[in-house]
Amino acid sequence: MSDKTSKLLHLLKEYESGKSQETKIAEQLTNVNVIAPVLEMMNDLVQNHLLENYVIDDGIAVLYYTEPVLTYDFDVICVFPHSGVLIDPTPVFSYFKRKGYLFGEEDRINIEGIPVQFIPASEGLVEEAVKNAVNVTISGVQTKILSVEYLVAIMLQLNRPKDRAKIDLLINNDEVSVDMPKMQQILTRYELTKKWERFKDVG
Repeated sequence: MSDKTSKLLHLLKEYESGKSQETKIAEQLTNVNVIAPVLEMMNDLVQNHLLENYVIDDGIAVLYYTEPVLTYDFDVICVFPHSGVLIDPTPVFSYFKRKGYLFGEEDRINIEGIPVQFIPASEGLVEEAVKNAVNVTISGVQTKILSVEYLVAIMLQLNRPKDRAKIDLLINNDEVSVDMPKMQQILTRYELTKKWERFKDVG
């Protein structure tokens, strides 16, 4: 692990830590087996037409590609069925309320002990990333996950300390296959090349 990664991970831990319950959840999420019920539930939402599509994002996506990284929730980018411009997640939330699931901060839904955040797919980079998601199987459950190239681009767009730490874990890992020409095209298309150059200069 590079010195830059160590420093950024230290910042990441400071940023994410604070509540003992969150720490326990973070420890759980380093084991991909515990997320199978969440994935099954997400697939049910698609089958019941409450979601058109979804893709695994952020810390869980990084966890899939590389070593465990501190994260205490499960971010899912979702495409909600809608007509017109407005996105209405109410049917999804009503579905969980009827089943007795608890809601936490920022409308996170506690699914089998894991706080899940439903993030609407915004236009542009995120929407394109969802369309180009990778089909994978995790703990025997078929699901979709952001490709490494789009994952890096989205985290670079956000550019928080924890995002830069995760980018470093992906880019500087010999076991992670990154299509650099493809990623460069994405970064150019969404005007992220300057951020990318600044990120590389830090190291």
